[in-house]
Amino acid sequence: MRNRAVRSGAPTSFGARARDYDRLRPGYPERALAEAWAALGGGPPGTALDVGCGTGKLAGALTALGHRVTGVEPDPRMAAVAAAHGLAVEVGTFEAWDPRDRTFDLVACGQAWHWLHAGDRTAKAARLLGPAGRILLAWNFGSYAASAGAGLARVYAAVLPDGLPVGRGGRKDLSEADADAYAEELRSHGFAVTKTAVPWQSRLTSREFCALLGTESRHLALPWATRRRLLRAVASYLDAEEGGGIRTHYTCVVVGASRAG
Repeated sequence: MRNRAVRSGAPTSFGARARDYDRLRPGYPERALAEAWAALGGGPPGTALDVGCGTGKLAGALTALGHRVTGVEPDPRMAAVAAAHGLAVEVGTFEAWDPRDRTFDLVACGQAWHWLHAGDRTAKAARLLGPAGRILLAWNFGSYAASAGAGLARVYAAVLPDGLPVGRGGRKDLSEADADAYAEELRSHGFAVTKTAVPWQSRLTSREFCALLGTESRHLALPWATRRRLLRAVASYLDAEEGGGIRTHYTCVVVGASRAG
């Protein structure tokens, strides 16, 4: 039970940097979501629930594709930013959230599925779906050019010889292998599963990149003075060696699920 309490509280750490999160966290390419929807059989857009909607990154892309989105978000500061973008958002954890007899054509989650209780998350999502309802789970997995990645590794090793802390959620960095594990969980609940991957790129200045790092859970878990020292070292390296910025090569991975049979 102790692990459940920690995990359900962990996402609220992001709210302290809600505006930087909204400004700098990567969004979700509409192409990736459209292809994932098509892989599940396509059809007209419908009602959607965005679980752990944050500031509305995924909800915005789904809305652009025609879905009518409601968000649920545990941190009121993140929810306030999402609401300012026009998203209908309800504050609360997904586990405790009351749908009030509503069902949805789509349950979606961007970069937040790992914060939820394994097994329970899929069971609740399934209960929220209409007869032809579908699930879309999206992540952005990023990498850097070899020279920049090696340089950043040296900076981190100099400031944090023991590495970044795991953080309150108990997780290190996610990988595509995690997405595969979540796909297996969906299959174990009787869903047929698809996987879509779309590459894309983003470039940030050194200051933008450091502000982005400051929104991530493992960096937020650092003492303030240590985090400041680390981010200053990162900015100095990028300014001196990488032309004042960095390009991230992303793959947007979307795991889709529909009721088997």
